[in-house]
Amino acid sequence: MDTVGFLEVRLLRGADAAAFQALRLEALELHPAAFAASPHEEAGQGLEEVAERLEAGAVFGALADGVLGGTAGFAMPGREKKRHKGLLWGVYVRAEMRGQGVGRALVERVIDHARGRVEQLHATVTTSNQAARQLYRHLGFQTYGLEPRGLKVGERYFDQELMALMLRP
Repeated sequence: MDTVGFLEVRLLRGADAAAFQALRLEALELHPAAFAASPHEEAGQGLEEVAERLEAGAVFGALADGVLGGTAGFAMPGREKKRHKGLLWGVYVRAEMRGQGVGRALVERVIDHARGRVEQLHATVTTSNQAARQLYRHLGFQTYGLEPRGLKVGERYFDQELMALMLRP
């Protein structure tokens, strides 16, 4: 657990399922081009399923006065030949908490968690999301590719920048 000013950044557990699901649905509704998941896919999960997902994975939350205001997840592929790579996913910070270092604290917590588990950490970000791209670059992520039309929301396409942070030489 880390504390940044008034902010607590910690691993979310099953007991956090309702708060996590509410924040995740908010993120997907307000910023559909920033996430591969859609709101209706996520809304179809029951709280028990969300709790199991939190218990099995590594999702970090930023809490201000006990209220969840941001998240960032870490995932590792199941296949043996891919387990040297981790994935940063689901980074979101509520509007009222932006500009205060919350996103940075969350991503740094995922990076710390990934060290010793994987050799490199990957992130995919929509090219129009300048704030996330700048943050990831500042933390050492480097672009290694571009996926044209990586996401389709309605009838609109979004290119995605593929980024990686080498944790071991």
